[in-house]
Amino acid sequence: MVLRLVQAGEGHPRPLVLAFLVGGDLDPRLRAAFGPQACVVADGVAKGPMMGELLEFAHRQAGVRKVSRVALIGYSAGCQRVRALYLSGVRASAYLLADGTHASWPPEEWQIGWLRGIASEARAGRALLVATHTMQAYTERLPKGRAFCSTARVLRIATGWPLDRAGPLDAPAVTTEGALYVYSYASADIDAPAHAAQLVRVVPELSARHLGPWLAQHGQHKRAPRSLLPLGLLGILAALFVASPPRT
Repeated sequence: MVLRLVQAGEGHPRPLVLAFLVGGDLDPRLRAAFGPQACVVADGVAKGPMMGELLEFAHRQAGVRKVSRVALIGYSAGCQRVRALYLSGVRASAYLLADGTHASWPPEEWQIGWLRGIASEARAGRALLVATHTMQAYTERLPKGRAFCSTARVLRIATGWPLDRAGPLDAPAVTTEGALYVYSYASADIDAPAHAAQLVRVVPELSARHLGPWLAQHGQHKRAPRSLLPLGLLGILAALFVASPPRT
């Protein structure tokens, strides 16, 4: 397990932020993005513990007893961890997917459907989805058995947007509707530095611009939780389900 506690947070309930494939060098910027209240847990690898262990870690390391909102952040292959959590039944209030919405080539429906579902919720304002992509399409021309769908193509299919314009780090093309945002960043067809910049620059910037304010604004549920245990994993799980965005 490579989990680390970036910040314990304050109060009960408190927001819980889970970040995947995000290294410790970003910890100061993550703390700044989410403010002192949020509990922030990060994993430096793409694959690892699922929600039960993540919640238990937050409880054990930070004393989290109740969760008001959950945000999931994935960079590159870390987005597959977010996908796995969603497919296991986890529903967050906010998502940040940084240049990692890959799929097999050709893509399978289950690899698109989960993202289409979140996008639909975000368009209606019931969740926040911020997704980014570069313009690297070389992945689709790799030899048979190794090729995979580019992040841009997956987002085009999932959102229905053309996403054919892109801009530099300082001025990306942004397509938005409701609480759905897609940031399109220019890159070469094969561009490792552009992909790396999605972590070191884009993740903290968009966390501060979108996820931090969203959690602060939507952090308190108007309806009092009915089934919260004062301590332990069951109480956190109950809080997580109660705190999911209201559906209309």
